[in-house]
Amino acid sequence: MSEYSVNIVVGLSGVGKGTVLEEAMMLADEDYKVVNYGDRMFETAKEQGLADHRDEMKNIDTDTYKEIQADAAESIAEDAEDQNIIVETHAAIKSPYGYIPGLPKWVAEGLDPSKIIMLDASSEAIYQRSQEADRDRDTEKAGIEGITEYRETAKQMASAVSILTGAYFQIIENKDGQAEKAAEELVETLQG
Repeated sequence: MSEYSVNIVVGLSGVGKGTVLEEAMMLADEDYKVVNYGDRMFETAKEQGLADHRDEMKNIDTDTYKEIQADAAESIAEDAEDQNIIVETHAAIKSPYGYIPGLPKWVAEGLDPSKIIMLDASSEAIYQRSQEADRDRDTEKAGIEGITEYRETAKQMASAVSILTGAYFQIIENKDGQAEKAAEELVETLQG
């Protein structure tokens, strides 16, 4: 068993994962490598000629998508052999066909996380942040009611991964203007 850990941080687009993680890494006593799971998946899909842009990932057929997920998880598990890893990802991904689990069984078991931490914010805050962002986000298109459904689905999927793997599950709220407080809670959870 490795002395290094894999921790998973999930949250919807617009919740502030990147901001909170950046702040947390400055506060943490331990070194962590932050790996964006979607980036790993996109790198694999691009190498296989399946997507030129990350948004095209949502249109890949289910079987191929599963293979890409498994390849990315294997790559991250290899990284965790000699360093602490934080996997930044989504617990649920909204597609034209319904929600895709961001961490299905074969990925969750392959990563064997110690902790799953969900960064959350109110639906109104996520909607507002999405409108202010320069890039197109599903949350902006979903509206507040759609974001509420998305958040609940993501919580259910994240807690299911916790049940499956035995990992601790924590929800940290990233309130407007309080990213540093959320980062402190994240560090405390990671190092606890």
